[in-house]
Amino acid sequence: MKIVMLNAATLPVYRDELARLLVEANSQGASAGFPHVMEQKQAEDSFHDLRPALSQNEVLLWIARDEQGVVGTVQLDLAGKTELSHQAEISTLLVCSRARRRGVGRKLMRVLENTAQDLRCTVLSSDMQSGSEAEAFYRSQGYRCIECRHDTTGYSRKKEVVYYKQLSLFSPASYPHF
Repeated sequence: MKIVMLNAATLPVYRDELARLLVEANSQGASAGFPHVMEQKQAEDSFHDLRPALSQNEVLLWIARDEQGVVGTVQLDLAGKTELSHQAEISTLLVCSRARRRGVGRKLMRVLENTAQDLRCTVLSSDMQSGSEAEAFYRSQGYRCIECRHDTTGYSRKKEVVYYKQLSLFSPASYPHF
């Protein structure tokens, strides 16, 4: 399996495979951070709409590929990150059903977290539906839960629970070796 970061130029190459992944997730009840779509064309349009944010480096997008094609994706939303705020949001972590429980999500998250650290992000968060399978996954990756009140702003997609992780300012590669 290979993890690849996409950009605005490479996104169209994988858009139909990403759309199939999104349609599958929605058919299984996962809202996935995109509008709920059941048709391929709508899902393709949802990914096409990411191109301006990818061009501006407001969103980073990775895919996981195996010999059969795209098996997973994750996005890091940097739009809220500023000089004073070192927070970023994880969105749209999807793994196709045939690749679940094979470490795809864990590998995608590792690449995302390493990149976030390199960009000096100190807190990552992701909101999700309470009681979803995603909760157990995030807990296993070291994330902690904060319950969101329905009038809380900033986490508008699902407004159920938010998982967050404090990242170190230093990556293991930056520690001196003795």
